[in-house]
Amino acid sequence: MTPRATPRIVWSLRGRLGRHAQDLGPLGAELLGRLARRAGLDRRHELSLVLCDGPTIRRLNRRWRGHDQPTDVLSFPLHPGDPRRSGATGAVGDIVVALPVARAAARAEGIDPGRHLARLLAHGLLHLLGYEHDTPARRRSMAAAEDDLLRDEGVEGLIRRSARMP
Repeated sequence: MTPRATPRIVWSLRGRLGRHAQDLGPLGAELLGRLARRAGLDRRHELSLVLCDGPTIRRLNRRWRGHDQPTDVLSFPLHPGDPRRSGATGAVGDIVVALPVARAAARAEGIDPGRHLARLLAHGLLHLLGYEHDTPARRRSMAAAEDDLLRDEGVEGLIRRSARMP
């Protein structure tokens, strides 16, 4: 069996992020590509990753979810349901991660920031694939799917690489 080709990942930076954010873009894109391939997406699919600051994600959260507060990750699927089941190709959706919010959450929880970023990307990706966590059963299902995506040597290697970044 030949390995799947990685989906195309388009990444960008928004807001005031500091000088090291530029290094996290390619790493985040590589990590998301690895997770997406593990989830069953391939070169026929495209994902957008936006790394932003707190005010940027707060505006998005207020406009699209009605919550006037920053959050660590938002997902914007372009199609309802799971593109893997529907056979949809092309753009799947956008994942937006607020790096300062994610960094603060990782620090507060005593989690490695790279590991937390990987978890957020897996979480956002699963939302694009139709997962929700609005009931206890769906929350357990989504958590199990996140754990499965993150259980990968390549993902672990990228997390270790992120720990060496300034």
